[in-house]
Parts: sequence; C-alpha cells; structure tokens
Amino acid sequence: MNFSIERPTVLYLLVALIPFVFYSVAKYRHFVKTMGAKKTAHVKRRFALRLSCISLSLASLIISFSGISWGTVSLPVQKNGTAVSLVFDISYSMTANDAPGGMTRLESAKSFALELLDRIPGASVSVVIAKGDGSVIVPLTDDRETVKEMISVLSPGMMTSVGTSLGSGIETAIASFPRQSQFAGHVWLFTDGDETDASLSQALTNAGRYGIPVAIIGFGSERESEVLAGDGSTKVRTALRSQALEKLVSQSHSALYVDASEMGSAYLLLRTLNSGNQESDTNVTYEIQTVERSYMFILLAILFFIASYIFSEFTLPKKGQLLLAGVGAVILLTGCSERFDAGKRLLEGSVQWNRKNYPNAVAQYLIAGDIARECQDEELADYALFGLATTYLMQDESEAALRRYGAISSDASDSIKFAVLYNSGIIAHQNGDYQKAASYFRDALRIDSTSIDAKINLELSLQSAATQSKSQEQTLTPVSENSESEVLEQALYSVIRENEQKLWKSQQQSVQSTAADY
Repeated sequence: MNFSIERPTVLYLLVALIPFVFYSVAKYRHFVKTMGAKKTAHVKRRFALRLSCISLSLASLIISFSGISWGTVSLPVQKNGTAVSLVFDISYSMTANDAPGGMTRLESAKSFALELLDRIPGASVSVVIAKGDGSVIVPLTDDRETVKEMISVLSPGMMTSVGTSLGSGIETAIASFPRQSQFAGHVWLFTDGDETDASLSQALTNAGRYGIPVAIIGFGSERESEVLAGDGSTKVRTALRSQALEKLVSQSHSALYVDASEMGSAYLLLRTLNSGNQESDTNVTYEIQTVERSYMFILLAILFFIASYIFSEFTLPKKGQLLLAGVGAVILLTGCSERFDAGKRLLEGSVQWNRKNYPNAVAQYLIAGDIARECQDEELADYALFGLATTYLMQDESEAALRRYGAISSDASDSIKFAVLYNSGIIAHQNGDYQKAASYFRDALRIDSTSIDAKINLELSLQSAATQSKSQEQTLTPVSENSESEVLEQALYSVIRENEQKLWKSQQQSVQSTAADY
C-alpha cells in the first residue's frame, strides 16, 4: 500500500497535545478539589470523554493539514497526439551476437526501432541511451532523419559510465516529456534485461504514476553467450533475462513485455499507441496516484468536536451512547452518496483548473462524468462536460472543447447555456468567423441581457465582421476602365497609331512618285 505525507513537518504539532492534556488534567484536579468528592465519579467520566474527543479532534485536524495519502487510484487523462521515447540499452552485453540472423543484440534493436519509426508517422520521438545513467541524445522532435541517424550510430563506446541502469533510462525518458504536454507519452525500452542496480522496478512504478505506459522489448537468446567487458579483456557470460522482465511487468499496472524475435511483436507495440479514438487522434491514459485522505480527517475532527460537546453537556444512557457511536461509524464507513462523490470531483476539478493544473482537472471532470452517467444524473453530467470543455479551451484545443459543448443537454441550467454560448463565441472569434461569433454572443445576451462582457464582445465581433466584409469587397472589386495605368496605355497606343499612319502615308507618297518616274 502506497503511503505518503506531503507536509511531514506539520506532524510535529502532535507533540503540542501532550502539554495540552497535562494542563487539562491539572485543571480537572483543581476543579474536583473545589467541588468536593460528591460528584467526582460522574464528573470524571464526562471529563475523560470530553478530553479524549477534543484531543482526537485536534489530532485529526493536524493530520489533515499534513496532506496524508494512502492507497492508489487510476485517474483517466485524455490526451491528443502521441509521443514515444526510445530507450536503448547500449551496455557491452548488447554486443552478444545471438540475435536472429547472427546480428548482435544492439544491431537487432536498432533495425527493429528503425522499422517501427516508419510505422508511427504522426508521433513525436525522443532517443535516450541507458548505460550507467540515462542520457537524452535526441530531445522530443518530429525530425525523423535526425532520429534515424542517431540510432544508426549507437554503440557502447558512446558513454564511459560503467554498469547498466535501465531504471535511470526510463526515468530520463519520463523527464523528456513536458509535464503539461497534450501528447500521450509512451516509453519503449530496447534491452536484454541485464542491469546492475535493480532500478527498473521502481522506474516502472513511477511511470505508472505519470500515466506513461512502458513497453520492454527483449533481444537476444535465453542461452548464455560470451562477450568482452568494457576493459577489452575480461570475458563475461550474458543472456536475455526474459523471466525476470516478465515478473517485473506483471507487478506493474502499465507495462508490457514483448520478445523481439516472436511473431507479431511489432504489432503489439503499435497497438498500444492506437488505443485511442482514431478519428480524433485522442488517447485516454491512466495515471496511478495515491488517494489523499485529508478530507476524511477533517470530517473526523468535526465529529469528535461535536461528540465532545454532547458528552460534556448531555447525560446519555448507555444505549444512547452506543447509538451515537453506531451512527458515527455508519457515517465514516459508508461514506457519501454517488452524487456527493461526483460533486466532490467537480470541486476538485475546479481547484485544479484554478491552479492551472489542467491534466488533473481533466481527470477529475472525466471521473465526475462517469459517476453522473452511472447514476443517470443529467445535471451533474452537464457540469462535468462544461468543466471538461472549458479545460480543453484553456489548452487551446478548440475542436475538442466545441465537441463537449455540443454534448451538453438542451435542458441545462441557464448559467451553463450562457457560458456555453459565450465560450463558443470566443472560439469562433479566435477562428476569424466573426458573423458566427456575433450570433453566439447575441444568443447569450438573450439568456442574460445584463452581461457587459457579452455586449462588448458582440460589438467587437460586429465591427470585425464589417471590416472583414469591406476588405473582401476591396479584394473582389474589378479594375476600373479609367484607371491611371489604362489611360497611359491608351495614350501610348494612340501615339503609336498616329506614327504608323504618318509612316504609311509617307510610304504611299513615295511609291506613287517612284512609279511616275519609271
């Protein structure tokens, strides 16, 4: 079970509860001496219950502020586009020539990778080498020629580091993807499975937390081969560690192992990239995150505080105390309704949106939408769609935003309808369709005529539309027959015609005189 505390130093405040308890006990003893021994037992029971509940309330409040989390949950995150990081094991064990066709493992890995590159034309690619520590030799790019050139020259001599750290290669590949990227990241590791620091397991876990699936492609034979170590003299025996790799993959939520020598291995890899919607180039990845429990401890703090007041102010029979404890247990164990859970997801999505953490906001809105559809709550589904569309709009994914706006029901609240029309007008204006933008803003004002922003945007859209139509008219207006260039052209032709006529007349006169002389 994953357990983490975001702010562990806050837990030191729990130590402050010790002097608080001693002070409360001292005050209680002073109170008993003042009252006498007649009601000591009754008061003692009330005091003990009250002090216990207040202490537990304060402790729960402190723990909630520490940001405690445990357990894991898969959060869906929608991505547009694909990015692949190719991680190559270039250790000396990859020089063993036990790959198909008598090639070395590294040569086979390079040939395999080059074949895959031709089949993923729309994906951005980076190249990472793992020998010792991981190192990015080609950042994320669409330039395939550069990627192919670097892959073709890979060799163990490119790095002087000793050992093999496959985990460092994967961690470096994860870091090569921008944190707020809209692309769905994938890591392909080309290796024989030999590693010296046993870091691969933790790297696969970290990749799952970021929602980045890892595919491990094995090269070589399971029978040992002899190769020279980095010193050029020591001979070592090495083999493909397929069983160890398969065991690691089985323990991970988002990893895949394929043997490069098996039929269909390339197809399995390509299929992992095409898990999304082919028409819209959309992928849904799942980030493995720990579940924050702060809200639960805040609820406990409130319940313990209420219990302290009840125990100190009211005298309850034992049956009443048991009933109260049972009600509290039911509240804590059964949790809240599905509608409340969906509302909590919407609130968390809004918080993440305000923090500009748009991937997490998308995840929360997707979960809220799934819950709303399960319980057939159309109102919550509309709010989830609106939040999702607005988040896409902030990520400059206008088409995805418009699709979500179009999916909102016609029975949505006026506030949602107004916001949908207003944001659609913004998108149309950004795309240069000013007439359509004006129509959206006009419809939005029919819902809320008091919106100053909508009125301003309507005027701006109308002015932009008028300017656009004037510019088009100027572009389409034919050239006037009396334009300056044409007048000059006609004058030039007139001069030429006059000169030709004079020349013709002189030639005619010349011919007549010559004929008479003859």
